[in-house]
Amino acid sequence: MARVRGSRGRGGRGAGLRPAPPGIRPFTACDLEALLPLVEALHAGDGDPFDPQRTRAALRMLLDYPEYGAVHVAAINDDIVGYIVGSLGLSIEAGGRFLLIDELYVTPAWRGHGLARALLASLLPYAHAHGCRVVELEVGWENDRARTWYERLGFEQHRRFFCSTTLETLSRRLATRVGDHSLPQQM
Repeated sequence: MARVRGSRGRGGRGAGLRPAPPGIRPFTACDLEALLPLVEALHAGDGDPFDPQRTRAALRMLLDYPEYGAVHVAAINDDIVGYIVGSLGLSIEAGGRFLLIDELYVTPAWRGHGLARALLASLLPYAHAHGCRVVELEVGWENDRARTWYERLGFEQHRRFFCSTTLETLSRRLATRVGDHSLPQQM
């Protein structure tokens, strides 16, 4: 691990040395396997399932089609200690294109060192270059620390629920009531 001189601590010679700060850079194909444990840790922390094959396929798609989105990593030499995934969307409400922060994760040892802020900032040129007007993200209701941080950055909570289903599930469920074109009743 690279080290830089810092102020000397109580431990005498060398005690003040600390690791060099991570650099933020675009994700490459060489990073794929090293990134998977971080993606798995994020999903486990959120209580979401992790499928390494699906994750590999999605990351490869972002490498092959940069117009879909971007991935940046925070790395010290070859060790990835954080990452961010942003994907492009289109919204009438947003007035055009928007950047969705799909995932943002920093390993516990590197939290509190400004990496999440640096990773988020690293995607702004990508968003500008693609004509995005808005940045959106999702955060768990129970994640007070992240919600507070995002609010300090100007993100606002909306009075809506973010919902999802698979295309297969939706197709199957829509097909089960072929003759019923009525809308659900409002509560």
